[in-house]
Amino acid sequence: MTTHRFDTAPHSPALRVLAARESPSMAATIGNDIGVALTRGRGTRVWDEDGREYLDLTAGSGVHALGHAHPAVLAAMQAQLAEFAHGGWQFSCPARARLTERLCTVLPWPDPMILWCTTGSEAVEAVLKVARAATGRRQVLGFLGGYHGKTSGALTVTANAAFRADVTEVPVAGLSLPYPVAPGHVPPGAAPGRGHRFGQEILDHPDFGGADVAGLIVETVQGAGGMQAAAPGLLTELRRHTAERGQLLILDEIFTGFGRTGAMFGFCHEDVQPDLVVLGKALGGGLPVAAVAGPRELLGALAPLRQTSTFSANPVACAAGVAVLDVLQTQQMPARAAVAGQRLVDAVRALQVPGVRLEAIGRGLMTGVRVAQAPDTDRGAFTRGVVRRMREAGVLALRGGADGAVIKWTPPLNISDADLDLSVEVLAAALGGQAEAAQDRHTAERVEV
Repeated sequence: MTTHRFDTAPHSPALRVLAARESPSMAATIGNDIGVALTRGRGTRVWDEDGREYLDLTAGSGVHALGHAHPAVLAAMQAQLAEFAHGGWQFSCPARARLTERLCTVLPWPDPMILWCTTGSEAVEAVLKVARAATGRRQVLGFLGGYHGKTSGALTVTANAAFRADVTEVPVAGLSLPYPVAPGHVPPGAAPGRGHRFGQEILDHPDFGGADVAGLIVETVQGAGGMQAAAPGLLTELRRHTAERGQLLILDEIFTGFGRTGAMFGFCHEDVQPDLVVLGKALGGGLPVAAVAGPRELLGALAPLRQTSTFSANPVACAAGVAVLDVLQTQQMPARAAVAGQRLVDAVRALQVPGVRLEAIGRGLMTGVRVAQAPDTDRGAFTRGVVRRMREAGVLALRGGADGAVIKWTPPLNISDADLDLSVEVLAAALGGQAEAAQDRHTAERVEV
């Protein structure tokens, strides 16, 4: 049996101490390969164990849509924690009732229902059950590049085959529907385009028309897939074709929901009404809460006790969720994300780094900067070096994409223009330094030859 280990390579005295404490006992599937141990966060800033400050472009994988420790969210958490921290799904509580009512006001159905869960993966498991119960069919199809979680059911619609390697009962059929990608970062108000042209390709796919297909699950921007935005018009095409076949259109809005793409939900850009929506991440303001939402006739198909969870709709997380929704709407955070995303993209497109070509992709503040050309043939390794240099300069970002050559921008939606500009300045310096190092290495190799 092979024992796997991450190469944590601690980059600070404090991290070396932490690594010595936890690495011997922590499973290798979870590890710190970034080299930072975070201890505190406020707004767009986080601090490590050594007291060093960073501009955080990750927002906890998109969770902190309002920044770390937003005053209104923090106050709501503290007040609820002082009153009642947990009772269980079997008991009603005011916090759950308030969030249920509040969330229903932003959903697209006239008579919505909500199935509360704890995590995004759990909510995907739940939506698969709802789809099968409501249609009497068994198969839900995913898309190339799609990611919906690593639990067994979610893996049936997650495209990365490596994640299914240890789960032999997970079927692999239905994971190859083409995902038409927008050619670049989608600007606010983009008109339907390539999605219409690709509708027939999906329609003709052998998996699409099967009699046992309950529905399709799709992301409007593929986060784990490298910040690839769906081509404008794709959702409209999917809505039309699924409706004609009695299939459900399921939107995974775990990452894209609550303003991230420049609208409250990603499907709002095309004025499409999905059948079911999966929600999570930003809703809890840093605490785990997730949900399946849809019309009463679909959510009501799942029999009592078929889907429950100990920590679902935890009162403290629900209190945070109400505060998050209040701030998102009163401060018009989705609109801010649209404007900020365009500012970021314009700045990235203006960069000129010898030997490097960049592409801005995504939508709103779910933006990727793809290294399309670099002095190194291994663009993933080059990008890793860029992210490391950004970290050393005090800016935290994550990589993504199949080749690891996409730098992700998923900061808090209320990030200032000054911080956005700073992030691009640091990116430019990191690109220049990494490109220069690559050129020096190539020169040394030629001299040796």
